[in-house]
Amino acid sequence: MLVVALLMERIRKEEVRAPMGQDWRAVGRCRGSDPRVFYPPSDDDELADEAKEICRLCSVRQRCLEFALSTREKHGVWGGLTERERRRVLRQRRKSA
Repeated sequence: MLVVALLMERIRKEEVRAPMGQDWRAVGRCRGSDPRVFYPPSDDDELADEAKEICRLCSVRQRCLEFALSTREKHGVWGGLTERERRRVLRQRRKSA
């Protein structure tokens, strides 16, 4: 049983280090959560607090955020940021490029 647990832990760590595929989704802290938490009814940042708290300690938060930024995800909380916050990040990146 201990061997199986150690193997599963190793697999999870390798998934996190894998290339920017979507395998990171399998290990996100949001997995199994109610999707409504990550898609609040408006762009009100306060309504996104629960989702942001889940994201805050997630081991794949940065990959999730980069995915949302690269695909211009328009809805929901990704990588701990709302759509408005992600737009701000993209603007800052364009200015500094």
